[in-house]
Amino acid sequence: MTADEALDALLGEARTGDARADLIAAAQEAMDRRERNTQHGGAVIAALVEMGLPYREIEQVTGIPRTTAQRWAIPPTRAESD
Repeated sequence: MTADEALDALLGEARTGDARADLIAAAQEAMDRRERNTQHGGAVIAALVEMGLPYREIEQVTGIPRTTAQRWAIPPTRAESD
């Protein structure tokens, strides 16, 4: 995937044409999506665990590595800016 393809996927028509600004906005959008996906995935994995599925079985039926499924319960955090 090229940076241009990534910008299209992340920003679409919101692209400004300013390469630096678009790349920064796309990076922020990617992090926002990562956080949301991890929260949503974590909630789904937690529900499967509550239904009695062990992480190894979750790995077998979803293809999500066991260690990844276990980590999804902890959302990513943004670094504090100085």
